[in-house]
Amino acid sequence: MNGDIFHEGFLLTEETIEQKKSFEHGHNYFQIIYMKEGEGNITINGVDVAYKKKSIFLMAPEDIYALHPLMETSYTSIKFTEILFSNKSKLPDRHYWLQQIEHILHHPNLMPSDCISIEEDRDRLWRIHDFIVEEYKAKNEFYWSIISNGVTTTISIIARNIIKRYTPNKEIDPSVNLKRTDQILSYIRTNVYDPELMKIENLANQFNMSQANIVNLFKKETGESIRQYIINYKLMLTKYRLRNTNYTISEIGYELGFTDESHLTKAFKKHFGKTPKQYRLESIKN
Repeated sequence: MNGDIFHEGFLLTEETIEQKKSFEHGHNYFQIIYMKEGEGNITINGVDVAYKKKSIFLMAPEDIYALHPLMETSYTSIKFTEILFSNKSKLPDRHYWLQQIEHILHHPNLMPSDCISIEEDRDRLWRIHDFIVEEYKAKNEFYWSIISNGVTTTISIIARNIIKRYTPNKEIDPSVNLKRTDQILSYIRTNVYDPELMKIENLANQFNMSQANIVNLFKKETGESIRQYIINYKLMLTKYRLRNTNYTISEIGYELGFTDESHLTKAFKKHFGKTPKQYRLESIKN
């Protein structure tokens, strides 16, 4: 992890810089950057974005970024992996966190930017930031549980802002602003963890269409069947989890609705030409 020492999947650092600083990829953690003071530009995967005091950025594994301060910049970096949440007593919290982060990172319209668009939420996140920093430094009893809850709440607020940013105004006719196929795609990506909602009959009911009409429309607009798209999307999430979490292949298959580990392995190998185990081993080596 780039020489950083993580404890239970979490690391907090505070730094002040006056000149460019670059950060390479090749890690498996997520990172939230809170700009406490200063202004300048941050280049994320080749895209330049302005930052100022109280800007907040979410970085995914494999992201490459560099800070270009125009004036002295102080920031807090919170790095974390799913281990932070797997240590909690309630396993569903771990699942909830993972689904939230996947929904954020795989949003089709997501571009590098300050991840907060609701200013009230920015204030909330900075209050949570101060609380996390205080707990991290004081290390009082139960502080890891308190920190993981703080990070979970932070992710939920970030997800809300991203969803709001890319969801059209409900008062406007969606046929003008968002094609029906795009609505179906968004619905699938949001609800892919629920096998019942992914049934064709339930998708058709959700969009007030017949099963034949929704199947034909989707095929015409995307070039593939709804069922195949759902499977491919699940396989993409499988790759993500194999690379960035310590979930077993069996756990991944269960969570994403595959019949069993054998079913997932067969589908994964057919799509990617290698088994999930082979892909995970190659990811570790790289």
